[in-house]
Amino acid sequence: MGYCLLILTNLAFPFVAVGVILGFLISPRRKLLGHLVLELKERFGFARNVPVGAVWMHCASVGEVNSIKGLIKQLKDIYQRDIFVTTSTQAGKEAALKNPDIKAAFLAPLDFYPVCRHFIKHAKPHRLFIVEREIWPNMLWAAHRARVPYAVVNGRISKKSARAYAWIKPLFKMILSPMTFAALQSKDAAKRYELIGVPADKIHVCGNVKYDSLSNAPGRVEEVKALLAKLGWQGNALFVLGSTHPQEETLLFRAAPEILKTGTKIIFAPRHLERKSEIEHALAQSGLHFAFVSQAAFDKNTDILCADTMGLLQSLYACATLTFVGGSIAPRGAHNLLEPAILGKTVLFGKYFYNTPDTAHALLERGGGVLVSETNFKETVLRLLADREQLDNMNAKARQTANSFKGATAQIRGVVQHYEHTTTA
Repeated sequence: MGYCLLILTNLAFPFVAVGVILGFLISPRRKLLGHLVLELKERFGFARNVPVGAVWMHCASVGEVNSIKGLIKQLKDIYQRDIFVTTSTQAGKEAALKNPDIKAAFLAPLDFYPVCRHFIKHAKPHRLFIVEREIWPNMLWAAHRARVPYAVVNGRISKKSARAYAWIKPLFKMILSPMTFAALQSKDAAKRYELIGVPADKIHVCGNVKYDSLSNAPGRVEEVKALLAKLGWQGNALFVLGSTHPQEETLLFRAAPEILKTGTKIIFAPRHLERKSEIEHALAQSGLHFAFVSQAAFDKNTDILCADTMGLLQSLYACATLTFVGGSIAPRGAHNLLEPAILGKTVLFGKYFYNTPDTAHALLERGGGVLVSETNFKETVLRLLADREQLDNMNAKARQTANSFKGATAQIRGVVQHYEHTTTA
């Protein structure tokens, strides 16, 4: 049955290929003919200058490429070979090319068996590592037929995806059962991988490598302190809200007058900076004294600041008295809750934390985070700002919780070394 399903996916390929080509033709980049030809060649398995015999890592896009920087260093140390990366997006490829530990990066070949087979025959990879959830049946089956060992690292799978895969379980059992191992982020992921065909003895729960890159010493703290001095805010409590969405900003602007009465100042960093004109209009309507970080000069009467520059959020968290992480009251699944926690900051967030349930539950259970909603947001902020002793205690628990999530990279290294030792013994 698995073979039949694989054949069906390949029969559908011509229609997918036509869609890809049409996508290129209507793309704004269609005028860049040289770039277009290169992308098409890579998509159809004809990438140039692929390092032969290297370790191959396949990622979805920028987030996955950045999350495995530490893991790439570990794999280079283990294998003493070059590493090349394929990605599903151009942005991911460009991010990979910026990493000096990556020899080369390419757009991933389309998931058509002859295309994947040609790419693998040309590259002769030593090992293939699939990052997170980039499970492409023909890529893995072509690797299996070419006797290239493959594994999943930092793996995850949603409940929705697991249900969908269950409908074609024979296909996934066929391609996943030969894998060397699956190093997964959570126990939930482990259960789902086992249900779709990965043998239980090949499954290892190692945690999420992205938490290993959490920094407790962000690089722009002095810049933020200078900014606060310009505003005359050095002696004030500071409430920092990161990665906010419109719904959360509206809630903040309504609560701000009461928060400001306590002497607390506010900085919020929108998730999407292209919304600046919309945000400026909303602030003007709110009646608050506001400014933007990008401004050259600041009015000393400013009470609320919009951080409209990239790369500053972690340093803002470091200077905060209290923090909130967005995408959690707005139903976006929550952004990285541990970014402020690793700095010893209590984290407020809403009930929509489905992208990071493990960290959310840990922060709530250990007392380093507080669940807020549209009805209790203002009261919670005021209560915590008024009780510094309690807040200091929660800050320590937030840091302890964040530190407990580190170590996934080392665990995955151990799994890799175990299997390498087993296969060579």
